[in-house]
Amino acid sequence: MSIERRRYATGVYVLSLIGTGCVALIVLGEMMGGPDRRVFWQIGGAALGGIFVVYGLILLLLRKMGLLGPRRAER
Repeated sequence: MSIERRRYATGVYVLSLIGTGCVALIVLGEMMGGPDRRVFWQIGGAALGGIFVVYGLILLLLRKMGLLGPRRAER
């Protein structure tokens, strides 16, 4: 495995750990949140946005590694 590909693989691994942390924050927000404690709902909502960003970055790194092919528009 080349150094560049190893760096991308490490990035995917780190981003997946961040995504797992975001899932934990969403669960915490749902369990602890309520009408009188909306701050936990806001934390969960922010974590959901974080998951969307992390997912996009993981797809970008997988494409750079060559594991995902081009889109139909790029063929």
